[in-house]
Amino acid sequence: MSHSAPDSPDNDPAETDPAKTYRIGHKERDDAIEVLREAAGDGRITVEELDERMEKVQAARFPIDLDEVLSDLTTNLPSDRFRPGSSLTRSTPADRAMAAGEPLVIKAGWEPELRRAKWQVPPSIRCHPTGSNIELNFLEVETDLEVIDVEIVAGMGSVIVVIPNDWAVNVDNLSKSWGSVKSVVNAIPEGRKPTVEVSGSIGMGSFRARFANFLDRRRMAK
Repeated sequence: MSHSAPDSPDNDPAETDPAKTYRIGHKERDDAIEVLREAAGDGRITVEELDERMEKVQAARFPIDLDEVLSDLTTNLPSDRFRPGSSLTRSTPADRAMAAGEPLVIKAGWEPELRRAKWQVPPSIRCHPTGSNIELNFLEVETDLEVIDVEIVAGMGSVIVVIPNDWAVNVDNLSKSWGSVKSVVNAIPEGRKPTVEVSGSIGMGSFRARFANFLDRRRMAK
């Protein structure tokens, strides 16, 4: 009886590892570059290292290539989200943020990022509207949180917050440079309903907080 060799290509896990075979795109590269920029801003890598690593990110083809660039900067490696059975594939980003006590990070690079309908809201959210817009829509959210911290990292895109009529948004700690900040909602909630505390800087984009409009109501009625 013949047996396949242990190192036979048919038995090699690397041949079917999605982290080594799944082609990445703009979103994965944008996410990796954002990690590098944060590390440079924190002083963990130099400007020269930032340039070198960004070149490697642009040349990367698979998640495992990004791992090599980011392995000493983060524990949330790009390959984790592509491997079956990983705990990261069985939970939402908000679940992981709450479990780790870290903010949920939402990044909008080439395309807008929308959080609508019913979604798990953690106590803290960090928004990176680098090139496009982010919408945080809380109209159908069910939560016991009284305060939801939203930090905005300055970029070119905008952030929109949509809340129910009995919620509130406080923008006192949100700064602006070239952008604009507009809130047409209450700053104090009704009873013990949540307050969205917004901080950070809007940069070149804009921030807007509003209640439900016609399109929101029509979407929820479907």
